[in-house]
Amino acid sequence: MNRCRIERVGRRGWRVLTALPGVLVCLLALSQPANAQTEDDLLRQADAIAAAKGVPVDPLKNKVREGFAKNRNPKQVEAAVTQLATSLETADRIIREVEPGAAAAARESAVTLLADAFFSGLTPEESRELQRQTQVPALTAQDLAGAAKGLSLIKEAGLSVNEGTAVMAEAVRQRFRSYEMLDLGREIKRREADYRSGRATLRSLRDAIARGTRPETLLRDSRAVAIERPAATRPTTTDRPERPVDRPQRPDRPVDRPQR
Repeated sequence: MNRCRIERVGRRGWRVLTALPGVLVCLLALSQPANAQTEDDLLRQADAIAAAKGVPVDPLKNKVREGFAKNRNPKQVEAAVTQLATSLETADRIIREVEPGAAAAARESAVTLLADAFFSGLTPEESRELQRQTQVPALTAQDLAGAAKGLSLIKEAGLSVNEGTAVMAEAVRQRFRSYEMLDLGREIKRREADYRSGRATLRSLRDAIARGTRPETLLRDSRAVAIERPAATRPTTTDRPERPVDRPQRPDRPVDRPQR
């Protein structure tokens, strides 16, 4: 059997000691990455991170699966998992401050949603400003998370964060549910072009919420924008030219026919 021996030579690298053709095998072995990561490797890493930081593990594992489903490089997937873990840790700290006595399941749901808002670009400072503007003494963790996620969608649309904060804070004061604030943020993002052009404004939306307009009405009115088109006109019977009543008559045939 061909064998080879590898030695380290100072700072210059490695030296392969062999006189047999197996040198090619040894060189190929040196070229293989030492820490090639698979999906299973990163799933185990997600478990370890969640256990160490005390955060929900499902969002981390979902991020791994999503990355590999999109054929992302393992290093990119690992970086995304690390970033999401930081967002989860920050969200967990804020949620525990907002509602210390929340049940484990409710807290985990709120942490996941708030972390998603941070992962999308919302900052912890912006979420705290949103919390201050709500002026709700018994603010629940789920309400804050829903409002923060809605605000992150407004920010993704490139609209004013200050005006978006006012919209979501008013929605919290008017007792919108978490999913309703999330739907409201999605609808604002969907109508991004209208808000950018001035056909709709966040200020008027906030005023409508303050007047007591419920979310189902806001969403229905937003989606019921119809484009008026001129009705197709068809010629009526009175518009058609009348056909002449008198038709040319055929000449009368002779009564007496010649006999054969």
